[in-house]
Amino acid sequence: MAVLEQLSDGVLIVDEQGLVQLINPAAQRIFGTTEDKAMGQSIVKVLRQYQLIELWKQARETGESQLIPVEIPTKRLFVQGEAIPLGETLPGSTLMVFQDISHVRRLETVRRDFISNISHELRTPLASLKALTETLQESALDDPPAARRFLTNIETEVDALSLMVQELVELSRIESGKVPLQLKSVLPEELLSEAAERLRLQAERSGLRLIIDCPPELPTVLADPPRMEQVIVNLLHNAIKFTPSGGEIRLSALLEDDSVVFSVSDNGVGISPEDLPRIFERFYKADRARSGGGTGLGLAISRHLVEAHSGKIWAESTEGIGSTFYFSLPLAQ
Repeated sequence: MAVLEQLSDGVLIVDEQGLVQLINPAAQRIFGTTEDKAMGQSIVKVLRQYQLIELWKQARETGESQLIPVEIPTKRLFVQGEAIPLGETLPGSTLMVFQDISHVRRLETVRRDFISNISHELRTPLASLKALTETLQESALDDPPAARRFLTNIETEVDALSLMVQELVELSRIESGKVPLQLKSVLPEELLSEAAERLRLQAERSGLRLIIDCPPELPTVLADPPRMEQVIVNLLHNAIKFTPSGGEIRLSALLEDDSVVFSVSDNGVGISPEDLPRIFERFYKADRARSGGGTGLGLAISRHLVEAHSGKIWAESTEGIGSTFYFSLPLAQ
C-alpha cells in the first residue's frame, strides 16, 4: 500500500460486479474523488467516462489486458488507461492503471504545429523565388530594368530565408545550452537605454513616442548585456511593428522581491486571448502577425534567453488596446 500511495499513476482494483475495492491518491486526483467516496462504489460513478467503463468490460470479457488513451475534459487531462484481469490472484477482479499523458500530448501538439508553421513559412518565399526565376527565364532578361528589379526581389527573399536559418541555428544552440553567457552586474537602465537607442530612429519614422521609465536607483541585475539587449530589441521591434502611428511605447523596470521586472508596453493592436498562451512557441504567429513579416522565432529566442538567466517572461494583452511584455532578471549578489 505504501508503494501505491507514492505512485504518480492512478490505480484502481475493481471486483467482478464493477465495485471499487482499492483506489490510490493519484487516481483520486485524476478523477476528482476521495477514498471515502469511491470505495465500494460502481466504477460508473467513480470514473464517469464511458470509454473507461468499456475498457473494464472488454478486459473482463476477454480475459486479456486492454489499453486506451482517453481525454478527461472536466480536468483537462489526457490519460492512458490499462485494464488488466487479475486472474487467479484475485478471481473476477481487474487492475486498472491510469497514466497522465497530458504533457506528452501537449508536446505532440507543439511538434505538429511546429512542422505546420515551418512549412508555411518556407512555402511563401520558395513560391516567390520560383515565380521570380521563371519570369526572368521567360522574358525579363530582355528587359534590363525589369531584370534588376526581379533580382532585387530574389535577393530579398534569399535574405529572409537566410535570416530564418540563422535564427533556427541560434535557437537550437540556445536550447541545447551551447551559448555560454557572460554574466556580470549591470544597471537595468543601461539595458533599456542601449536597446532603445538601437531602434529609436525606427520608432520615430513610424510616428511613435519611445519612453524610458526606469528609476536610476534600481539595483544591478546579473545578466549578459548583449543577450538581454537582444531580448529587449526583439520585444521593442514587435511593439513598433504592431503600433499605429501616433502611438506610444514605454520601456520600464521596477524592483520586485529579489528580481527586477522589465516591461515593454504599447497601445497597438493587441493579441487575442486564443493566441496569447502560445506566442512564445517557435514559428507561432498570431493573426495580427501573419502579414507583418518576420520569422516567428524572435519571441521563442527571447524566452530561452530569459530562462537561461533564471528569469521568467510573459505577456498581457487586450485586443485594440495594446500589449505589455514582461521579463524578470535576478539581482546581482
